[in-house]
Amino acid sequence: MEGYKRDLRELSLMMFLLVDMFLWYYLTLNTIAVIAEELGVEHMGLLFAQHVGVLVGGFLGIAFLKDGLRGLLLWTFLGTSVSFLPLLTPDIVYLRFQEYFFVLGLSLGLGMPLCLGFFAKRTATENRGYIGGIVLAVSIFCATPMVSLVRLYGSQTLLLFLGVWRALGFVPLLIWSKVPWEKPTVENTEEPTLLSRKLYLYWVPWAIFNIIDGLEWLLLRNFVRAMFSAYLTSLQWVGFLFLGTFAFLGGYLSDLVGRKPVIILGFSMIGVAYAVISMVPNSLAAWFLFYICSGVSWGLFTTIFIVVIWGDLASTSAKEKYYLVGITPFFMAAAIQKFFAAHLMFLSETSAFSLAAVFLFVAVLPILFAPETLPEKVLKERELRNYIERAKRVKEKFTRG
Repeated sequence: MEGYKRDLRELSLMMFLLVDMFLWYYLTLNTIAVIAEELGVEHMGLLFAQHVGVLVGGFLGIAFLKDGLRGLLLWTFLGTSVSFLPLLTPDIVYLRFQEYFFVLGLSLGLGMPLCLGFFAKRTATENRGYIGGIVLAVSIFCATPMVSLVRLYGSQTLLLFLGVWRALGFVPLLIWSKVPWEKPTVENTEEPTLLSRKLYLYWVPWAIFNIIDGLEWLLLRNFVRAMFSAYLTSLQWVGFLFLGTFAFLGGYLSDLVGRKPVIILGFSMIGVAYAVISMVPNSLAAWFLFYICSGVSWGLFTTIFIVVIWGDLASTSAKEKYYLVGITPFFMAAAIQKFFAAHLMFLSETSAFSLAAVFLFVAVLPILFAPETLPEKVLKERELRNYIERAKRVKEKFTRG
């Protein structure tokens, strides 16, 4: 009983640490949108600055933050300090907002791989998706209501709230400082290498998805605003609800049936969605279908490609590096959008959507050759348990008869 309570406490602290990180990131996205609207500046420029900062911070963190708990404490301190900068120097956001969001992203990236590696080391492979799905669903569903409430008092209050929320990340770390740091795992003992074939069989499709979806978003955003401006908010809310719901369901299903089937489902749905809007771009029903499929795909992919798969593939000592490689495509998308935005305006929407469908169907091919990362032993044990349960039900049925 004591061991169960200890494991439950550790799981709760770990999930709180991850929710603090992911929710803080989603809050910064909303903050960028609010400040861009208030100041009349380019939203994409602020987003680009933040995502570049995350990537730079990730590489710096891998190089310098290698001391476990102390590294995470330093990371949380830096993130909290940067978040409170607007309170100390109120003009910094209004005069140098791009530099501010770059530093904000840098403070997140410094410890993001370390935090995700910590999560992977303390969870069993067969439970990683379920736990990660809960964390992301809570973060996604809490971000918008929290920002909507706080932004009533202005952007300065919103920025102050970022600092307060980030400071809550100290809570699980200070509690953990009283218990042993390392918890050994034996799920993957292969020699760590970033040249692993199986790593890139998952990384390449993930990178293609981010590139294609990021570029297409520039076109479809303008197209939907022009064609269905009255329904834009409804479309966005539908996508948001499916994103959060399938972040959880994707994690649960990936633990139940494996990572590959869930990834293939995500690519199939987004590919079909692009194919449909390329054929009937003026149909409102087609766009509702697109936002639903996009929300489902992003929900599945966010859980698997941000939280789960890299921890499955890496050995214990290489998890932080694998996570850094794995999150890179997601944060590169903003840079790709910024540099190619002007060139995309010369393409017609329907042809671009058709090309996206083709590329996304091609992107799934490497997944077919990738190994399943959920252990075969786990899948067979679950199949056996299901068979035994069905046999018991049949036996009880005949006994009652």
